Amino acid sequence: MKKFLLLFFIGASFFLVGCETTREVSLNQDNSGTLVTTTDMSGLIGMAKMSGQGDKMEKAGDQVVDTILSLDKMADSISNITDEEKKLVKKGKIGVQMNIPDEKFIIKLEFQFYNPEQISKLDKLSSRVIQQTLKKQLAAGASADSTAGMPGADDIPETSFEDYFITTYSKNTIEKKLIKEKYADVENDKGMQSLKEMAGMGIGNTTLIINLPKPAKKTEGKNVKLSDDKKKVTITSSAEDFFDDAAGLEFKIEY
Repeated sequence: MKKFLLLFFIGASFFLVGCETTREVSLNQDNSGTLVTTTDMSGLIGMAKMSGQGDKMEKAGDQVVDTILSLDKMADSISNITDEEKKLVKKGKIGVQMNIPDEKFIIKLEFQFYNPEQISKLDKLSSRVIQQTLKKQLAAGASADSTAGMPGADDIPETSFEDYFITTYSKNTIEKKLIKEKYADVENDKGMQSLKEMAGMGIGNTTLIINLPKPAKKTEGKNVKLSDDKKKVTITSSAEDFFDDAAGLEFKIEY
């Protein structure tokens, strides 16, 4: 089991750009709701096998992980977050499904919110939960023989695409805007340059689904699609989109 968890932590170090990520926001009439982030990193297993880790994975391949864990205890171990943010994390849960023979590796984070303004915080906290946990787990296992040749805690990117945007959720409007001044200096962000190399491999596709409590009145955005009943918004993007034209990832929804 420890080997499987270690593989989970290593693979999840690419959580923000790993393979296929779907974030689904469901808003209720009272403005409460849920944020569910599902990342399918099954492709990482094939990549690991091709990179020479196949033998280690085959040895652990007779085990299967399919579990859901509360984030209640984990929240207190995450550094540099406020008490309010810890309270939000404590109410979340994480699900892990891993089956190496079937090349299946899926991570699912679920949070509740009680007003739209909490959504952006939870979105960024999702990556913090993963990153902070990874650093501790990889550092703890760095001397183990089973981790030889694998990434260490220092290899985990501490930045994400969302750090370059401001997304606001208000009572009747959702808007995502690029921080142009910060993006102008993206070439000097070492973490982002590492992600850029990964983007060139064709990974990092993201889908944002927003289930509105009532029909949308107006939508703006290059990749925004609206359902027939105008209550479901789907926005797709990729890592390459970010580096090619990040302004094209901006959107606005009024409902």
